[in-house]
Amino acid sequence: MEEKYKEFEAKTVDEAIATAMRTFRSTFEQLDIKVISEGSKGLFGLVGTKNAKIQARQRKTLTEATPEPLREAPPSSPAKRTEPEGQRNVTVPDNAPEIISELLKLMNISSEIKIREDGIIEIIGDGSGIIIGKRGQTLDALQFIVNRILNKDRSEPVYVTIDTEGYRQRHMDHLRSMAVQMGQKARRTGQSVSLERMNPYDRRIIHLALKNDGRVNTRSIGDGIFKKIVIVPRKASK
Repeated sequence: MEEKYKEFEAKTVDEAIATAMRTFRSTFEQLDIKVISEGSKGLFGLVGTKNAKIQARQRKTLTEATPEPLREAPPSSPAKRTEPEGQRNVTVPDNAPEIISELLKLMNISSEIKIREDGIIEIIGDGSGIIIGKRGQTLDALQFIVNRILNKDRSEPVYVTIDTEGYRQRHMDHLRSMAVQMGQKARRTGQSVSLERMNPYDRRIIHLALKNDGRVNTRSIGDGIFKKIVIVPRKASK
């Protein structure tokens, strides 16, 4: 029987994840984590403060490092997909493409929408990069809004991934390549290498890319959702 999710609440998503790791006595890679709410500081950091909430459970296979590709769903059932790093598999809601289409119309963007074989919702645009935005910020914002709308009246949260022009895969490939290069630099110089601040999902890609490199360690430092990753040569780590 599949293990049920447990809910954790803290000031930040990272603190909630840390609590989940202690509760399950598991590493980040061994947990299936779903972010329910990122929380907010409220007015002046005092009034209206809301804690971050996540749901977590142990993965079925603790050795799983990356999501496995899913076969195309039969016509009689909704397509399923593989979530970004750390997310669980869900059914793509039937109204998700319609919501995306309406939002794009409000942005004066004409495009076609389809559900790929891996379940990710693909926006077929004109290749201008407008939907992606700087470092994927527009695409991430659109995805965030769509998921908020989808979960407005749901008791069981769902999550969809939106992509365009193959950006998600290119972004993951870029992060993995950067991780390897910076790991090599840390080993070559014998000094720690600090990367730019990243969200939890991008950080996990970096951690996993260097997980099996016995010559370096990776650590997340800082407060809040966005943290820096430091790659430390193993000989220099304590």
